[in-house]
Amino acid sequence: MDSPVLLRLANSSGAYIEALSYGATLVKAVVPDRHGRLENVLLSYPDAQGYLADECYLGSTVGRFANRISGAKFTLNGQTCLLDKNDGENCNHGGFAGFSKKMFRYRADAGRLIFAAQSRDGEGGFPGNVNLEVAYSFSDDNELLIAYTLTSDKTTVVNLTNHAYFNLCPRTRSILSHELAVNADQRLEFDEHFLPTGKILPVANTGFDFSDFRSVGQMMLQKSEPGIKGYNAYFIGKSAGEKGGLPWLASLRESESGRLLEVYSTTSGVQLYTGDFLSGAHLPFEGLCLEAQGYPDAPNHPHFPSCVVEANQEYRQEIRYRFKVA
Repeated sequence: MDSPVLLRLANSSGAYIEALSYGATLVKAVVPDRHGRLENVLLSYPDAQGYLADECYLGSTVGRFANRISGAKFTLNGQTCLLDKNDGENCNHGGFAGFSKKMFRYRADAGRLIFAAQSRDGEGGFPGNVNLEVAYSFSDDNELLIAYTLTSDKTTVVNLTNHAYFNLCPRTRSILSHELAVNADQRLEFDEHFLPTGKILPVANTGFDFSDFRSVGQMMLQKSEPGIKGYNAYFIGKSAGEKGGLPWLASLRESESGRLLEVYSTTSGVQLYTGDFLSGAHLPFEGLCLEAQGYPDAPNHPHFPSCVVEANQEYRQEIRYRFKVA
């Protein structure tokens, strides 16, 4: 395997992002606080070796299928596809050889960092020879745009996202005092293995009600789920509320730093994960993920929005992270 290469993309203010060719991984987002102080608001490793050994998907491009597929199998066009079982009896984030474990080719073009990789037909159990391109851009307004473009020579299933862990005040080493708002009236019910049961539940007046900014730590006390103290939950985005050209999914803010993060995406919802199982270099609840993505386990739930990409048809998704100062 070639050595990973780290690339930086800076804007006119001196803020910048860094990305690694291994996993097309987002390593840093260095943005100002209310006093203009630049800090990295992503959980990161100090060197490439940390990413090569990583088991928490820090900043990785995850897929072919982000999140879990129950029983590590699904049926597509009458054929059963047997997937890697890398999460108990289930498949998670594309299996053992997902995009988070691949070395991407890279180039810089017109202010963008562009990463490209392939996944062979049958890799991880998924059909189709797949070509993926991930493009990062970073504007003078501190907007980070991630654009995914994918094609397959066979009909397949796809669900891509970025697995960055955010902490808007990194010196605190905790996200429990962060306040979160999510543009969702509904969520998926999960079982103890974080698999959708198929039920869609309202969030109003529950521990999942982030209809306005609410403290993550305080809201955790209002919910009870098997197997987790914090959140590993999928929120279904509202179709209304267009902002910045993409639907708004969620916002995160932190009072000490004054930083505000807004998340927009073409995807149908967002997975909130509060980092309960972080280990090694990072502590539980040190960062949280807002993973814009399609429905988990969609291939096994016909009433969920389709995740099928037809042969030779282009799949495109975008995620925008807008960093601001409140």
